[in-house]
Amino acid sequence: MLHIAIVDDEQTHRDILTKYIEEWRAREGLEVEVEAFTSSEAFYFAWCGQQCCDVLFLDIMMSGTDGISLAKRLREQGKKLNIIFTTGIADYMQEGYEVEAMHYLLKPLRKEKVWECLDKCLKRREEDAEWILLPTEEGLVKTDVSGILYGEAVGHYCVLECMGERLQLKLGIRELAKKLEGHGDFLFCHRSYLVNLRRVSRVGRQDIGMEGGALVPVSRRMYNEVNDRFIRAFVGPGLTE
Repeated sequence: MLHIAIVDDEQTHRDILTKYIEEWRAREGLEVEVEAFTSSEAFYFAWCGQQCCDVLFLDIMMSGTDGISLAKRLREQGKKLNIIFTTGIADYMQEGYEVEAMHYLLKPLRKEKVWECLDKCLKRREEDAEWILLPTEEGLVKTDVSGILYGEAVGHYCVLECMGERLQLKLGIRELAKKLEGHGDFLFCHRSYLVNLRRVSRVGRQDIGMEGGALVPVSRRMYNEVNDRFIRAFVGPGLTE
């Protein structure tokens, strides 16, 4: 699943971009979710809740918080999503370099240019992916480690929840943990649940919020370790001591 967000305060441009993205999705045969926002504030509010976005088409000149300011805020949090600025004025190249924007698209938008950006994002995603082979009833499945949300023990086997798919694996939760050693940052939050720390959006006393909105239980015994690891991963050492 590829999650794409459009942030633009003009309905016409949101509609055009959505149309071009849907046509690209049909050409590629991919699972793509597109969500449009009328302001930087609306996007940031949704982002803080789920942090689920791979590609961001971001208008620069908007009322309220402008696109450059939003991009800087996201980069300050270490987010690596692909940012593509859309603008009617080609005077912001330097600011774009500072926030590592992938590209600038000048309005009026052209379908070919939008598709070129999406192709580039897809290629970068495939190059950055870290794949492992996991056994299922249908045979071995190639899975991108970064897209794993969590694993849940079900009897002698386990279910793996990923971004956009659910896999029933022919191995136990402890065996899954061993396979994932050295890949990403996985830890047990409960004897029956293994979570991908890089996909955690919040840690509560009773459950953990994952990107996309899923909730995973956390045991009382494991809460302190999980919370400490979460803070150290996203805030830095020293704040939990």
